[in-house]
Amino acid sequence: MTPPLHVVFGAGQIGASLARLLHSRGDRVRVVRRGDKPVGAGIEVRAGDARDATFAIAATAGASVVYHCMNPSAYTAATWEAEFPAQGEAIIAAALAANARLVVLDNLYGYGPVEGALTEATPLGATGPKGRVRVAWAERLERARREQGLRYVAGRAGDFFGPGAGDQSMLGANTLRGLAAGKSAWLVGDADQPHAFGYVPDVVEGLAAFGTADADIEGRTFHFPAVQATPRALVAALGAAAGKPGSANVLPGWSLGVAGLFMPILRELRETLYQWERPFLVDDSAFRARFPGIGTNLPDAARQTMAAITQPSA
Repeated sequence: MTPPLHVVFGAGQIGASLARLLHSRGDRVRVVRRGDKPVGAGIEVRAGDARDATFAIAATAGASVVYHCMNPSAYTAATWEAEFPAQGEAIIAAALAANARLVVLDNLYGYGPVEGALTEATPLGATGPKGRVRVAWAERLERARREQGLRYVAGRAGDFFGPGAGDQSMLGANTLRGLAAGKSAWLVGDADQPHAFGYVPDVVEGLAAFGTADADIEGRTFHFPAVQATPRALVAALGAAAGKPGSANVLPGWSLGVAGLFMPILRELRETLYQWERPFLVDDSAFRARFPGIGTNLPDAARQTMAAITQPSA
């Protein structure tokens, strides 16, 4: 019997790891990305523009599950507003054409600043440009479900860390290598406010679980399991896992405007600075109840993360 085909849009910090996990489980896997760089042995790659619905439909022909793990080409408000809706429309069209379940990787931007832990029922009230893009995307998925019969499930994750996290993340690979060498990490805002972090392997496992779960999850949004700790505590745990101090330097929020003149990425962080200046936590109990066994505690996540950095061939 031919294994089902899983098509993953995006090969960044989540998509590539997801493709390799699915392939290791015996599924046929096709990755759709901008370039033709290989993802892994036995994994097909289709290069093209995911904003082109004709291309996206052809790239997903025969798929049982389609995963949307793709981000716009640059982390700027203008790029998100231009590219994200077009990508979404094309991927919705592709999933509908293939009669495939659409599994969506989302983030927490759409909520905006709120009091208390976020639940899946928390209204989406973001007013910043990237947040509004995410709000519109959630609304579009629901319209496609009601009006076009789209079978989708979405998972929202906190800021990424762990094996595979890219350098766009605050605790990306370069920062982790620095911690492993005894250097300090740079943080923003208030490093002693509790925060919801997304451990990359948990997010990847969660997406894969969405792809094979029963139909009761369709039309729902879940919060992926979160490692909830202060940024300073997370850095300390990562350092300790490597036998290093795990110290942090903190860039206060008010300085981002000036620093952004030299590092544009810091200017873009001002939109979501509220996440780093106050408690920003999630209620992930719905996911944990539906998918028990997925979710890594802080000590294990820190140990696995630093082992992947210091022993990349292991």
